Amino acid sequence: MTRDLVKVWRIPPEADLHHRAWDGEHVFFHGAAGDTYRLSEAASAVLLRLMEGPADELALVRDLFFGDEAETQAALADLLAELLRLECVEQAP
Repeated sequence: MTRDLVKVWRIPPEADLHHRAWDGEHVFFHGAAGDTYRLSEAASAVLLRLMEGPADELALVRDLFFGDEAETQAALADLLAELLRLECVEQAP
C-alpha cells in the first residue's frame, strides 16, 4: 500500500444520495443535482460503502479487493475520479 491511500472520502452531505438495485443493475439518484446514474458493480460498491460513513482509500481497497492489489488501487483511483466528477463523493476535510 502506498502512503497516498490515507485520503479519506465521503458522500457530500448535500448530495442526498439514494440507491436502488434490481436485476443486477444499480441506480443512484443524486437529490441535490436531480440526476440519476446507472453505475457499475464496482462503483456501486464504493458508493454503498461510503453511504455507511467516510472511509480512507486503504479501507476501500480492503473492502473491494478483487485480485491484484496494485490493480485494485488503480481501479479505485479511476472510480473515485469518476464519482468525484459526478459530485457523488468528496475528500473529507
